[in-house]
Amino acid sequence: MNTPQITSNLDNPPTIEAVAASIRRVRKSKGWTLKDVENASNGIWKAVVIGSYERCDRALSLNKAISLAAFYKVPLDELLGITAPGEVKSDRITFDIRKIKESPEPSLAPLQHFITAICTARRDWNGEVLSVRASDSLALAAAMAIPISQLAAGLESYGLIFTTPKKV
Repeated sequence: MNTPQITSNLDNPPTIEAVAASIRRVRKSKGWTLKDVENASNGIWKAVVIGSYERCDRALSLNKAISLAAFYKVPLDELLGITAPGEVKSDRITFDIRKIKESPEPSLAPLQHFITAICTARRDWNGEVLSVRASDSLALAAAMAIPISQLAAGLESYGLIFTTPKKV
């Protein structure tokens, strides 16, 4: 009788440093400082503890990782910087909702409606930043009647998105 071999499909599992960097990236994508996390969690997540996870100075249990992902309102694989085998992490666009709401530019009306719809669907009421997936970008480009290849550059030219420096 042959016993099936269980093998991992993760050829390159993330390092502890990569997980720590991902935890920091998720926090920063929300525009939060370590102290902001402590305040937003009513002290459940201490700034010193989150900082320790981000510096690899403290071990993060699975239970804590699940709780932290729930607090940040992101999937666990997003918090830990991992994806399922064969899955490609899509690029994201992070909008500055404050600037979008303040803009008098009439051509941005579809963007304003789109952002409102996404925030409503996600029940995300922080009103400052919004990160959308590649599939959201496609729908947005269609709503704004521009090619998806020009979406990010166009939004960047209005100063409506946050850009991340590319790693060399």
